[in-house]
Amino acid sequence: MKCTTFIPIIALSYFPLVFGAEYLVGVGKDETTGKKGLGFDPSVIQPAVGDTIVWEFRSGQHSVVESTFDNPCVGKIGGINTGVQTVSDSLAVDAPGLPKYTVTVNSTDPQWFFDEAGGLCYRGAVLAVNPPTTGQTAAVFVENAKKSPTSTPTSSSSSSPPVNQSTTDAASATKSVPAVATIANAAGHAGHTNGLLLGMLSLLLAMF
Repeated sequence: MKCTTFIPIIALSYFPLVFGAEYLVGVGKDETTGKKGLGFDPSVIQPAVGDTIVWEFRSGQHSVVESTFDNPCVGKIGGINTGVQTVSDSLAVDAPGLPKYTVTVNSTDPQWFFDEAGGLCYRGAVLAVNPPTTGQTAAVFVENAKKSPTSTPTSSSSSSPPVNQSTTDAASATKSVPAVATIANAAGHAGHTNGLLLGMLSLLLAMF
């Protein structure tokens, strides 16, 4: 009886440390209309440590590039850069198999991004991750972007081929940068945690 009531408590104490929420962000999708368009949908997210951000690319050419609050339309040295993703205009806005790029959050510090390949940062095509509610807010970040000079994309990242359902998996990627950890690392932690849990269960069973 003690064993059956104690085991669920152990399991519940471990699993929240392993599994986080997923934030799906459409790139090249209008967050107001839900259709193909400008920027990100949603354009502001508040993930916690351990959560994942999944950028899903819509038709046209798009790239998610990390920037800074003061210079929204200039790539941050050493920051996240998904590379250019090219998606056929014939695909629906929420078609299955769209290319995705996933990162896992390991800090709740504010991070700032723009769609460089889309070339419309100056129109507010930006994404704020964990922005403060005062001072350097998401709204001010958008205004900073709109004050930026009109420019063409300067990314040196290679472009992917046009995407359809058969090539989507090849276009998906996971990036490892200082601000994030890869999904593989999260899986490794999960395996380690599960190993500890199994060891504790074996010990408890031996006692009974």
